Amino acid sequence: MSSSPEKRQQLRSSKQAFAPTDRKTREDAARTELMRRLEESGEKDRIKQALRVKLSECGWQDEMKDISKETIRSRGGVSKITVDELVSELLPRARASVPENVKSDLLGNVRDFARRDGIMVHPTGPPTGAATAAAAAANRSSDTRNLAFGEIREV
Repeated sequence: MSSSPEKRQQLRSSKQAFAPTDRKTREDAARTELMRRLEESGEKDRIKQALRVKLSECGWQDEMKDISKETIRSRGGVSKITVDELVSELLPRARASVPENVKSDLLGNVRDFARRDGIMVHPTGPPTGAATAAAAAANRSSDTRNLAFGEIREV
């Protein structure tokens, strides 16, 4: 049974009414969906644990602890600086100092999960619709990168 061109257009219009219209909105929706699935599956905790191990093995955590201590000393001690001030001062440096191989591994883990969970299309095919947004979200997700950089609060 085929439908008329008018019905197809009407169906297309109704689908578009519910679909995010701009790229940023689609990416935000895909990022939210990716993070929701990571949480629900327990994969986010597994990735975070693997990240902690890698950051410890490469010396990043020790380096950040030393920098934190020096920053506290230079500010006059613990009573002279808040945790929020320390984090805002160290966060850019902490992000920049994460080794590239650790960042690549983290991104690879998230991409693998997204592919397994059906969020992204096959890498050889052109992504479309939600898959495009999910791929972009996986590539640029600040939430995902913050898995590593949120750890500074635990230092």
